[in-house]
Amino acid sequence: MIEILLALSTGHLREQTCNTWLHEAPLATFAKGDHGWFVYVADDEPDDLPPDLRDCLTLARSLDCDWVMFDRDVEPIAELPVYTW
Repeated sequence: MIEILLALSTGHLREQTCNTWLHEAPLATFAKGDHGWFVYVADDEPDDLPPDLRDCLTLARSLDCDWVMFDRDVEPIAELPVYTW
């Protein structure tokens, strides 16, 4: 099986999303070393999904991606807000 992954900057997420919410997420999420995450793009989203992560997953769905990889070394893209933290 081949799955499509969208690489995004961790700058598209708020600090609280990265450091708190993703650690307790009801989604399939996996830490990527010390500076990133892999997040599965599910069809249904939890009610408490942070808006910054929702924007990223909506973009991923529009591109038919199965996963989003957040990494601090990926350049931010113009389609999403960037948060400084």
